[in-house]
Amino acid sequence: MDHERLTALSALVAWADRRERLAEERADLVAAAWRSGSRNVAELSRLARVSRDTIYADLKARSIDASARAQDPIDAEAVPGDQLKAESVRPLAQLVDAVARPAFDRAPDDPLTRVTTSAGRALEAVADVLSPPTDQGPGWTREELLPGLADQGAAITHHAQRELAASQEPDQLAERTDYLHRALLHRGRNASAERVEVVVALPAGGSTTVRLDRDERGWTTLSGDSPLLTGEIDGLDHLEVQHALAVLSRVITRKLDEGAFVPKRKDALPGGPAVRHRSTPSNED
Repeated sequence: MDHERLTALSALVAWADRRERLAEERADLVAAAWRSGSRNVAELSRLARVSRDTIYADLKARSIDASARAQDPIDAEAVPGDQLKAESVRPLAQLVDAVARPAFDRAPDDPLTRVTTSAGRALEAVADVLSPPTDQGPGWTREELLPGLADQGAAITHHAQRELAASQEPDQLAERTDYLHRALLHRGRNASAERVEVVVALPAGGSTTVRLDRDERGWTTLSGDSPLLTGEIDGLDHLEVQHALAVLSRVITRKLDEGAFVPKRKDALPGGPAVRHRSTPSNED
């Protein structure tokens, strides 16, 4: 029981420490916005989602007189640089970890929990890439850390696709794939892979050719010349194959001559998903 109490208190102290650091970073960002010319306190409070009193306090903490909106010249040298810094990213990674860890302990296979966990690890990897640890021995150079960052990005994609596959019916997934394929072509500036043949080396020896295609609905089909190729395509299979084809499409698009493209179209492709708009609440809401 004492161990649990100490662990809980330690976690609470760590959370308070992170909150203080985040408040310091918010004050820096508010001051930077003010010095760059954004001197509407109501707008700053709405964007930061804090009260106006908090904005005034942040400005005062950074030696800024909020009453001198028009008179103070904008000092470009006083504005923090836009370069990403490890000390700014690492607290975010720790905060995400603090949120994700209890959920992961309860449901380690939940896709959204895995997305959140991977996002925290990705942020930690970003911080390490920005400022590689010097006390961890070999393997911690920028070049050696970047593959791990890419792996975490791939993990986020995989688990997000798991959640999507579990949340929608095959017809819905196929419809979305068909729309994305048509949208790429509609823009006139992108190639879109329709089908591909892959020569696969088998662990037991030899190889086989696998054909990945789409049927009239847009659903992924898989066929080959080996009796070892069995099983039906499920939702996750479909999404991952289509994601792989999208990656191939981007690579091939970069290698195409200008003659393969047409002027970029501005008319909307019919049958697309509804456009979402996010509204940011103000302090008056």
